[in-house]
Amino acid sequence: MFREWRSDVRARISDSPSTAMLAPLLSPRTIVFDLFTLCGLTGSVDDAVENLRGRPTERLAAEVAHAGVVNALPSWIRHIAEADREWMDQLGVAIHGAHQATVAPYWPQIRARLSTERGRHGRALADFGAAHLLANLHPAVRWRPPVLEIPSSWDREFRLGGRGMVVIPSVFCRPLPTPMLDYNEGEDESPELWLFVPAADVPAASSELPTDQVADGRALATLLGRTRATVLRAVAAGPVTTGGLASRAGVSISVASQQAGVLRDAGLIATRRTGKAVLHTTTTTGDALLSGDLPRQT
Repeated sequence: MFREWRSDVRARISDSPSTAMLAPLLSPRTIVFDLFTLCGLTGSVDDAVENLRGRPTERLAAEVAHAGVVNALPSWIRHIAEADREWMDQLGVAIHGAHQATVAPYWPQIRARLSTERGRHGRALADFGAAHLLANLHPAVRWRPPVLEIPSSWDREFRLGGRGMVVIPSVFCRPLPTPMLDYNEGEDESPELWLFVPAADVPAASSELPTDQVADGRALATLLGRTRATVLRAVAAGPVTTGGLASRAGVSISVASQQAGVLRDAGLIATRRTGKAVLHTTTTTGDALLSGDLPRQT
């Protein structure tokens, strides 16, 4: 399934400094050092690296200590445990480089696929409720209220205690759903459960993607206007408030609010209130427009 992707990526990363730094933290079958939860759930690699850099020393030291119990880690990892700024910056550069080599060239197709999966799960939840969603997450998952049974090499039980579970479609999660725990900063808080669920299909690789007009924004800017296209891409980076949107897009709050209103009226973004905050997210149509995956009329 990933043969073409592996072949393409292998050639791209063979002499990459990013690969040399990150490879000791990964293995073919398991995660040696948990960069994923340290980077957090974000809409962009930039935000992921900022999350990593912002982790307190105690959290980083705990992750290093936990991984070092059963794995041989490189000697430089002690600098990460100490939150050494220079080494944290190097790790951030390596993550950026690895993302550019392995994910970025495929991102328009991946985003379109994930948007489809998000829409499918969202409709199941809205139309039939949470029980139907849980019962139909994956053929191998069993919903036996109040227990969700997930095939795994872990012989472990998670009691959510009222906390939510984040369901995350993924093209790289194969072949079974994968649970992961995100330990929060507070010692008294139980970890949040993330459940990565395989997306229905894996987008094919394409050497033309990096120069695709939709992907690089030229056609989108022509269609929507430069400012509005920038605002739409900023919303696509992840749920964001109007103030955060202004910061991402490099515009004033009034301009961000105005453009968000136009995009919302066009059905490209949705706005919802969460507590005191108002969050903007892209719709399936907005994601499809960004990825160039809109259906063609015949």
